[in-house]
Amino acid sequence: MSKIDLSLDGLLNNDLHYKIEYIIDLQKMYKAEKPRKFAGGKWSPRAWQLYHTLDDNDKKIVDEKQSHLYEDAGEDQWGNKIELAPEDIKCPKCGYGMLVKDGKYGLFYSCSQFPGCWGKELHPDNLNPPFPEKKGKEKFDKERSTVTSYISYSMKHNGKPVKDGTPSEHYVWLDDDGPYLIRTRGSRQHLYKGDDCSFTYTVDWRGDKRLNRNTLKAWKKNGEEIPKGDRRKML
Repeated sequence: MSKIDLSLDGLLNNDLHYKIEYIIDLQKMYKAEKPRKFAGGKWSPRAWQLYHTLDDNDKKIVDEKQSHLYEDAGEDQWGNKIELAPEDIKCPKCGYGMLVKDGKYGLFYSCSQFPGCWGKELHPDNLNPPFPEKKGKEKFDKERSTVTSYISYSMKHNGKPVKDGTPSEHYVWLDDDGPYLIRTRGSRQHLYKGDDCSFTYTVDWRGDKRLNRNTLKAWKKNGEEIPKGDRRKML
């Protein structure tokens, strides 16, 4: 008995009945592996590819054969309920069906293709979710102070220089207060020991003080102001 060629070209030349059954089997497997995506209307990529090689009459046969797969598409492989949104509500981003989810701020419609798509819609029973007001990070001012220490990463662990475009974080202490983190690129630094500077900074969730380079004003030891945005090379 000859081996069946499961490649696309081989399937095109195989028996039509076998091809249709193969499409249905692919859909069954896809439903079992990704029930929410299947319930939302997405096909197995392979089955979708083969489906479009059929003529209209053969497509109708496939549609009839797989119609029963959607009868219990409202449950996943563990029997948990998948609540579908009404058929006329489609994802505004990708066009697939949506699911009803109960989140932190109440019911909402979520795209069935999540996390591939983050499309969302309001649920009629929760048109005004109690979202908290977004608050910007509080900014603090650091008055003109003298740099007492500065750590700049100019070399990698393997001894090679850091490329100029590589994102990195440098650390600076001012009058022994710090460290303040400066995000920059490469091994160049903005400040040196003895420079004076002032800036604004924010405190992140870890408690680190992050210096805002856009507000940074700096003066060299001789009192000359360093132009905004200037990045001096390592000595």
